[in-house]
Amino acid sequence: MKIDFIKCHGSGNDFILIDELKESLNISEKDRINLAIELCNREKSIGADGILFVQSSSFCDGKMRIFNADGSEPEMCGNGLRCVGRYLIDALGKDFITVETMKAKYDVKAVSEIFNGVRTVEIEIDTVSFDVTTLPLNHSKNTLINEAIPALSDELVFTAVSITNPHIVTFIEDLSRDEIIRIGKEANTNKTVFPQGVNVNFVKIIDSNSIYVTTYERGVGITKSCGTGMTASSAAYCLNNPEQYYKELKIYNDGGMIKIYVNKDELNNYKIRFIGNGSYVYSSTVEVDDNLKVTYLSDKKEFEDEISSYNEFLKYTKEVISK
Repeated sequence: MKIDFIKCHGSGNDFILIDELKESLNISEKDRINLAIELCNREKSIGADGILFVQSSSFCDGKMRIFNADGSEPEMCGNGLRCVGRYLIDALGKDFITVETMKAKYDVKAVSEIFNGVRTVEIEIDTVSFDVTTLPLNHSKNTLINEAIPALSDELVFTAVSITNPHIVTFIEDLSRDEIIRIGKEANTNKTVFPQGVNVNFVKIIDSNSIYVTTYERGVGITKSCGTGMTASSAAYCLNNPEQYYKELKIYNDGGMIKIYVNKDELNNYKIRFIGNGSYVYSSTVEVDDNLKVTYLSDKKEFEDEISSYNEFLKYTKEVISK
């Protein structure tokens, strides 16, 4: 079976995008899991953090299904949604589209470039909840805000928030990569605390309107960035710093930077504007055999201008982080 795809990324969080709008791959759910595991393998195959299947929807312009590199299917992925949104905007010739995901639908629109030559879209996220049952998290209270989770750390405090997928956020001055991995693994293996696992976000404050986020993603590990992780981190940051609601926040990560506006009404309903890149790296065709093993990769065409522009953007963001 031959599969056309686009290698793409949102803030360095990279994906294999497969278009099923007109013709489905016609494979089983188990095959989708196995295909994700096979194609996302960085040593033996294409390599990516996940696969994005772009499908038709009965009530939106398109539907996104995402499978992580380990074959798990998360409820939502902000960086992936930007890539799918950009793809649908281009494919349908629209500036504004809606995308169906596992548990919600999202508005996506084309906006001014975040950096010269970097294609940018804006997503409106209104699926923010601090109710621990939405993660789920086993906890004695309805919320967990700036509280310890003894199973993870004796020193850090966490805030739990879901963006349809589960997150916890902690603010740090400094933490080793080994400790981030340890905490992330424990959070995803200790089912007495997080029955379905959780994404763990480590946030360092750069200045009043800029933060740096590192995320240990459920089903993936440490990634260059996590879209919903940056969203959750921004919500937790504004909870601690209410003067930052409604203002532009710059969220830096190892894969670049996005802009976020955290808006909240008098009933504590959140609407978060999430602005960042949806970039293409190359298009290609992969052939897999009956066991979904890759037999060859062909017709690779790089998006050279997009790559060059994003590399310049990365130089800028890394200078800010290193200060």
